[in-house]
Amino acid sequence: MSDRLETFGNAPVRRISLLLALALGGGLTAIADEPRGATVVSFQQGINGYISTLDTQLSENQPAASFGTVGSMKWDTDEPSSSGRDAFALLRFDNIFGGGAGQIPPGASIVSALLTYDVFNGGDPGSLYDALVPWDETTTYNTFGGTPGVQANEWGAFADTAQGYTVARRSANVTASLQRAALNPAAHYGWIVLPSNSDGVEIRSSEYSVFGARPALTVAYTLDPTAIALLRKPYLQRASSTSIVIAWRTNTLTDSRVRYGAAPDALTQQVVAAGLRHDHAITLSDLQPGATYFYDVGTSAQPLAGGDAAHTFTMPPAPTVAPPVRIWVVGDSGSGDANQLAVRNAMLAHTAADPPDFALHMGDIVYPDGTDSEYTSRYFAPYENILNRTVCWPTHGNHDGHSANADWPAGAYFEAFSLPAQAEAGGVPSGTEAYYSFDYANVHFICLNSYNVSNAPGSAMLTWLAADLAATQKDWVVAYWHHPPYTRGSHDSDSATDSDGAMIAMRQNVVPILEAGGVDLVLCGHSHGYERSFLVDGAYDTPTTAPGHILDGGNGRPAEDGAYLKPRGLAPRRGAVYVVNGHCGAGISGTGGHPLMYRSEFAFGCGLLSFDGFTLSFENLRADGVITDTFQIRKIAAGDMQCDGVVTVGDIGAFVLAITDPPAYAAQFPQCNISFADVNGDGVISVGDIGPFVQLLVGE
Repeated sequence: MSDRLETFGNAPVRRISLLLALALGGGLTAIADEPRGATVVSFQQGINGYISTLDTQLSENQPAASFGTVGSMKWDTDEPSSSGRDAFALLRFDNIFGGGAGQIPPGASIVSALLTYDVFNGGDPGSLYDALVPWDETTTYNTFGGTPGVQANEWGAFADTAQGYTVARRSANVTASLQRAALNPAAHYGWIVLPSNSDGVEIRSSEYSVFGARPALTVAYTLDPTAIALLRKPYLQRASSTSIVIAWRTNTLTDSRVRYGAAPDALTQQVVAAGLRHDHAITLSDLQPGATYFYDVGTSAQPLAGGDAAHTFTMPPAPTVAPPVRIWVVGDSGSGDANQLAVRNAMLAHTAADPPDFALHMGDIVYPDGTDSEYTSRYFAPYENILNRTVCWPTHGNHDGHSANADWPAGAYFEAFSLPAQAEAGGVPSGTEAYYSFDYANVHFICLNSYNVSNAPGSAMLTWLAADLAATQKDWVVAYWHHPPYTRGSHDSDSATDSDGAMIAMRQNVVPILEAGGVDLVLCGHSHGYERSFLVDGAYDTPTTAPGHILDGGNGRPAEDGAYLKPRGLAPRRGAVYVVNGHCGAGISGTGGHPLMYRSEFAFGCGLLSFDGFTLSFENLRADGVITDTFQIRKIAAGDMQCDGVVTVGDIGAFVLAITDPPAYAAQFPQCNISFADVNGDGVISVGDIGPFVQLLVGE
């Protein structure tokens, strides 16, 4: 690839109006919504005298090799195939800022910047980041940054998703990156593309023989300041009982400020971050558990949004307090069409008098590729009036993973969310935002990753999971991830080829750990429908069978077959309900009929999960506003042999019967569980439970 030169000839300079289309090397690229009178400059190696493009590839497979003279470059997590070695692309346009003809003059406001490139071997997108260390075309995998490989401190702010599924002239929006570069051109080291998956993408470099196929950079600028606008409106993140993160995105670089207080017109406190950025995230600390606050966001000089009744949040309760909790369960939502909006509207209408305290997202947040622009248009835009007052805790789906790598972690998914890698909201630190846990009231939530994080026995995620389960003291455990262990919807959990076996792997490797740790509810997405199991345990084989694994074959409805009952605490192997909640916007399909499922329904909708003390309730809300399924799990105190919620003298006869004649007890109290007679908790029902039972009766 080309030698670095300090000067170049005249690059084309044109003045444009709105929606000007630029012909670049045979590919048609549009820059839309530019202010009238903006100046556009384009840079492409060998065209109009410009010869200052630098690009190369870093190859873990050939760590000492330089690829600076090669006519192509690549990003890949598996190069060569089955090696598990990474390849990265590096690209930079030098000498684009200055006072010469065709350069971007000092003080210019970057309005838009588009990077275009030719994909000749399609595959999985990558993630385009600002490079933070110097490099040239002799740089190798071993010499980039001085330490072999690519380290986390060698790439900086996110620029855009580098797409590449099909052979075509592709583009990436690097406006934010060029705005940063304009502040200090000498410190601009171009971009590095981090790979997301194992199907690599090859693009033409600046040495390719066909000039028009080489990478190009097109920039529109004005000499007037750019008006500040919100590209992503305020949204809430990572709430604990005393802290919360408020995030937003601006179209140009600004500092960050959040003001907050007890009323919209009493925002008496503020936090200011002085650095200039596009993606803003301010942490508010030392807040009062359970208190309601109002807020606005903006710069140190002006508010940009908020200061009204819509921009508010209520803090989670103190860890020792357990008020009723309501949760919106959403998954596979980001289709960007009317179905997604219908599900959203049904939830808002149904919960108008009692809005959810927070949301859980089962992954595949946006389609089809989890790109940065898809998050903006198909997640932040349709939910902006929910996210500004409700924290959403997401998991990583396979479509999200098209443009994000959980091993780094990097990409649009990880740029969009602030997740508790260090147990900022409870649980045990996972050390990664790819999986995590948090507490809310008397419930412990565990978010796992089923896509591109190892779930093999002994893996880091499973080791952390066991430790996290062992540490929690909460009354309930809810686990969620993307690929369901049980489904016959648009996916088949018994197929070894479906989703590369991810569903089987989660069932065989993860579910046993959860059930041994006392999990109560498992939520997933991926399969585009609604499916809900009986109370089940121990179904790990493939194909899945029901005999011996259904602990309660009723429907779980208190007014019909009765709620599913479990003893209080997190005793192992006492049963869990498995819900597939992948029907919130993506196309619906499936056959149903899984042997563990009580109900299968293939219509758009979402879930509503509630906790009230020792009662868990779940509703399936269809997009037309109809509740089509409900169930409850109730946790019964030891010694409550009649399962009426209290231990009284009325339980004496049932307790004696459970000890002396278990079959007779089971026949007389079919809605109960004989395990409730294990009052001393030693796992055995015997005369040793009599003393503790008497103590319960007399209140000692």
